[in-house]
Amino acid sequence: MALKFEITKEEFEALEEAQQALYSEHGDGYRLQVEGIDPADELKEALRKEREERAEAKRKLQEFESEAEKRERERLEKQQEWEQLSKTERERAEKLDKELAELRDKVANSERTATAEGIVAGLIDKEATGGVQRYGLLKKEAMQFIAHTPEGVKINGPDGEAWDAKQLGKYLTEQYPFLVDGSKASGGGAPGGKGGGAARKKLSEMTDKERLEWKQEDPEGFREALRSK
Repeated sequence: MALKFEITKEEFEALEEAQQALYSEHGDGYRLQVEGIDPADELKEALRKEREERAEAKRKLQEFESEAEKRERERLEKQQEWEQLSKTERERAEKLDKELAELRDKVANSERTATAEGIVAGLIDKEATGGVQRYGLLKKEAMQFIAHTPEGVKINGPDGEAWDAKQLGKYLTEQYPFLVDGSKASGGGAPGGKGGGAARKKLSEMTDKERLEWKQEDPEGFREALRSK
């Protein structure tokens, strides 16, 4: 009969004396005395394998985490680059829009000015006496009726009606005869303002500035003075 490696006390007592001599007490039972055999070898091997498996699992987890961190870092770097690129493009587009708007305004003002000068040039000789001053004043008045639209330069009358350059020139001549070359703006004295007051000087005796001020302060009296000249 084969001998067990470990037996209980009851099993030990049931053995013959010669067999009992082969065992020694171990814990609550008895263990066969055999040299060269470590009863913990199997357990040690199991523990070794478990440690190796744990170490391998840990290594794989670290590799996975490192790869995940690398991918996340690359994603953030690309996102940051994209955001910076987007910001740069947005600023460039805004700058371009601003420059285009300024250019459009410059072109619009240039075309309005050119139109006004074209009209006024036919009414005033800048080389004549006071020509430069009168030219500037009349051009300023003409600019008020000239607008720049997507369709180009438009001229509108006092009531918003569409005009051409000839009509505006005629209007300026009638409204500001003292500024236009060849004007016969002269005559008797004009009445004061609507509320009365001292008589004004004759149109022919007034400076250009005084005539403009009179027209702004008392339009009705100014028109009456023009009719009576």
